Amino acid sequence: MRNDKNTLPRTVVVFVLTTLVAASHLVHADELGGLAGSLDGYHSIAFSYQTAPFWQGELAAHPLDVSLEYSLGMVHALSGQSNRDLSHVGVTPFARWWFASNTGAELGVGANVFSGTHLGDKNISTAFQFGSSVGLFHRLLGTPWLLGLRLTHYSNASIKQPNPGQNYVQLRASYFFP
Repeated sequence: MRNDKNTLPRTVVVFVLTTLVAASHLVHADELGGLAGSLDGYHSIAFSYQTAPFWQGELAAHPLDVSLEYSLGMVHALSGQSNRDLSHVGVTPFARWWFASNTGAELGVGANVFSGTHLGDKNISTAFQFGSSVGLFHRLLGTPWLLGLRLTHYSNASIKQPNPGQNYVQLRASYFFP
């Protein structure tokens, strides 16, 4: 399978258009961030745009909120016969539970579209992949910065076989807008 040189520009255009449409229907952007990580010989890097919460509540006497995260990323295989790089765009609703004043846990399940179906020696079968993430984060007191650790799993949920999945442990840094 050949690697199309136009894939990344098309992915960027789709991401920007999706973000603009979402921004026109939702509240202002609350957070811009970056994620980088790896696991089992595969690496990932992503940029994210997370909306301000569109729902807020309480769980066990602590704040709980839900927002949308739009992402644009790349995954890389260190070896393999086919594409060693794939780009992807995604949208994921995230629930954040703030169990301490500046610290919390997050859980999100969303949809992603990858630029191909082969990554290194791995056949992921479908360009459409679900993305499931769980993480811990801390907002640095007196600053607009949030740091975190996230485990992300991409899979096609057995829509088609094979379904090997991809896992990444990611460090995260985000900037909150006032």
